[in-house]
Amino acid sequence: MSRPATAPSKRPQLRSRRRSAKAEVTTEVSPEVDASPQPSSNVQPQPARRLPWGRIGKVAETLVMAGAGLWAAASIVGATGQVDDVRVVPGVKLAGHDVGGLTRPELEQLAGELAQTGLDRPLTLHAGDINQPANARELGAVPAPEAAIEAALEVGHQGNFLTDLRERTLAREGQVDIAIGYAFDEEVALTKLLALVPAVQKPSLPTRFDFEARRVVPAERGTGLLAYDSLSSVAVGLASGSSEIELATQALPPVEDPLGSLADKLDIGIVLGRYSTPYSTEARSADRTHNLKVGAARLDGFVLMPGEQFSFNDVVGPRTTEAGFRYAPGITSGEVVDVVGGGICQVSSTLYAAAFFAGLELTSSRPHSRPSSYVDMGLDSTVVYGAIDMKLQNPYDFPVVVHMAVHQGKVEVELLGPQRSYQVAFERKVEEVLPYNTVVRDDPKLRTGSTKVAQRGKRGFKVKRIRKLYQAGKLIKAEDWDLTYPPTREIINRGSNPAGKVPEPQNLLPLRDPANEMRIVQ
Repeated sequence: MSRPATAPSKRPQLRSRRRSAKAEVTTEVSPEVDASPQPSSNVQPQPARRLPWGRIGKVAETLVMAGAGLWAAASIVGATGQVDDVRVVPGVKLAGHDVGGLTRPELEQLAGELAQTGLDRPLTLHAGDINQPANARELGAVPAPEAAIEAALEVGHQGNFLTDLRERTLAREGQVDIAIGYAFDEEVALTKLLALVPAVQKPSLPTRFDFEARRVVPAERGTGLLAYDSLSSVAVGLASGSSEIELATQALPPVEDPLGSLADKLDIGIVLGRYSTPYSTEARSADRTHNLKVGAARLDGFVLMPGEQFSFNDVVGPRTTEAGFRYAPGITSGEVVDVVGGGICQVSSTLYAAAFFAGLELTSSRPHSRPSSYVDMGLDSTVVYGAIDMKLQNPYDFPVVVHMAVHQGKVEVELLGPQRSYQVAFERKVEEVLPYNTVVRDDPKLRTGSTKVAQRGKRGFKVKRIRKLYQAGKLIKAEDWDLTYPPTREIINRGSNPAGKVPEPQNLLPLRDPANEMRIVQ
């Protein structure tokens, strides 16, 4: 269905009817003046008598009316002298093209060509923050140049002297440019508008963190496109020849905003403490990497209020398949075995190390049963849901925000706030090395007499961990902990089957002990 529309012109209002004005000019002769010859002798010349002002005004009005009539008649007759052969007055433009001097047939032909060209003219549809390019053809435009043709022919041909004079003057100054109007097919336009809905649709968002820019982003109301209501905007825009059309939109309802009440108290401009640990990106470690990402996602954006205690197990929750965790290698009783949530200790240890350097209270933690390859000994913290927890407390008078990410082979943690109160030093001293023992197990899969190392033994350590807090270079607090890392027993499988498989040779690298002393300052 096409909807007609009339294009508003950019000139003074024009009347549709043309009139031929007729004026009658009369000459009045005063009855007091004798027109017959008079004797010249003894006759003194008499001064001329003035006509009354009322009569002069009447004569002037009559002359103006006559001039207006002649102007209108001349403008209609034009160059050919034919009343019906009206030409567009000089300077008039149609859709930016000079059409002065054209007759109606010439104007109709040009208007039709311009109308077709105008179907592909670029348009911009505005909907909220979205600016979508389009053209009249895509919006179902149907050329309707008739009103523009009539408007162009009427300029300066109104039949009123002053009106026509003003219109012709404006035309010569280039101020009369008449847009070609368009009707439109609603079904075509609606199809285009409905296709824009996904691009315009902007969901409502809660208060959130922009960790890259280190700022708190306030909640935002979303935007939706009202496609059916926008049809009238399209009709008006096409009819007027506008290059920009503002579509109808509406604000969407707000969403739940957990951080909304805290927004004015949150400041994440400063890194209080950070730490990162490496992980394998090989395909065989995909399940473990998955667990790292699940755990990190539970912690990212967590807000620890002043004086509040943090429980890792409470925030991350149970490590079950229902909670999204997978089976992956983990340490249980000193051995590496597959467990649900394997690798989650790397998440807890990375967070613990960042908390150490941020100056948080380390209220509850336990080191691993064996030193980990991904974290410096003394900065790790093992967790087992329902049995071993890692707890921290915020000692500051401002909230601390956790930012954790797992990407490109690194687990990274930043603890953020408005200011850093301390410079923190981590010191570690190895006080005793504990030897490991070896366990030999019969393996019926291996040939009798052969052996294979199933688990590499690792020495244990007793270490002293020290945290020192500095302000302006002055030591203000020192804490120390005695930690024990039990040795990891070595397990050797011994073949017990005469027809068993001969194991492949193993290339075992020599054991490396940690440095006796270490110091890291943030």
